[in-house]
Amino acid sequence: MIIGSNNAMSSVRYPNFDVLRLVAAASVVFSHAFLIATGSEDTEPLHQTGSSAGVYGVFIFFILSGFLVTESAKHSAGLSDYFRKRFLRIAPAFVVSTLLVTYVLCPPFAIDSTAKFILDPKVLSTAMQAIFLHSDGLYFADVAFYPPSSEEDYLPGLANGVLWTIRLEVAGYVLIALLMASSLVKGRRQIFAVIIALGIVGLSIMYGKAISAQWISQLLFVLPSFCCGIVMNWLVQFHKLRGWIAALFALALVPAVHFQILPETFCYLTAYPLIWLGAANIKPLAWFSSGSDISYGVYLYGWPVTQVIRAMVGDGLSGYEMAALALPGTALIAYLSWQLVEQPALRLKKTVPNVTPTIESKVGSLS
Repeated sequence: MIIGSNNAMSSVRYPNFDVLRLVAAASVVFSHAFLIATGSEDTEPLHQTGSSAGVYGVFIFFILSGFLVTESAKHSAGLSDYFRKRFLRIAPAFVVSTLLVTYVLCPPFAIDSTAKFILDPKVLSTAMQAIFLHSDGLYFADVAFYPPSSEEDYLPGLANGVLWTIRLEVAGYVLIALLMASSLVKGRRQIFAVIIALGIVGLSIMYGKAISAQWISQLLFVLPSFCCGIVMNWLVQFHKLRGWIAALFALALVPAVHFQILPETFCYLTAYPLIWLGAANIKPLAWFSSGSDISYGVYLYGWPVTQVIRAMVGDGLSGYEMAALALPGTALIAYLSWQLVEQPALRLKKTVPNVTPTIESKVGSLS
């Protein structure tokens, strides 16, 4: 991946973004393996830091997305071109995965009968609500992948529990579009986009936990990470990323854990190291960027695959064992998603003036 600019940093390569997204997606699957296997994330190794590997993975996704989507906006011919590229990246795999999970994965686990489930108009309505971002998960009351542990146990019927971030990602796209419409995504005026991003961070810090509306609370939970990506996109135009600075930020995670200020400070401490790592010349990492980008598919299919494994093997597995079983199968399905859905959709993107093809093919989502 190459990003051009008009200053001393005329050509900056980011060869490792694919592997960073893959690690973030795998961390989400890993974390959810504990929840699905045991009914709780208490035994997840990062639980003692105040959150989970899955949440930190989501933060990483949004940091990288804020950085890359801002860059994509700079090279878009206009708002319609920008939204077309965002739609082609996020929508096809999301729609296909939701329909596959609904009508292929869930019917064998229907409480009544497979045929009744498939023909039930409420099932289609639930799937459409998820696709059109009216709900934050794919839950069917008449599906049970395994027996519930209590009347309050919702996990057996939750076909996909990661979809809540998709509409938040779309909200990030809308934010960038508003900055585009105001001509604030490039040139000297980009500093105003940075000021707006910092203002959003401030609002999140002040009001994020005080708002009762779930989707707004969720939005303020992840937007600081997206805004950190926006700020980093501005910073790299005139600042050469330094390994020692990245190391200092990364080391600051240790006292952050000690003083129990995670996950709130995670995105501020990791944004710089992540973008530096994305540009670092580390050949083993770059190998993952040589072909398929399966990170989005891993994210979308990790939960359903883990649910099926839980249904097949029953209880008694540890989170580590569940993750070891779920990750390979998820990676295989994600590869098929890339080859059959995502990559063909990306080919529909038309080349426009001043667009660097490498970055247009790489810009991802929760992607």
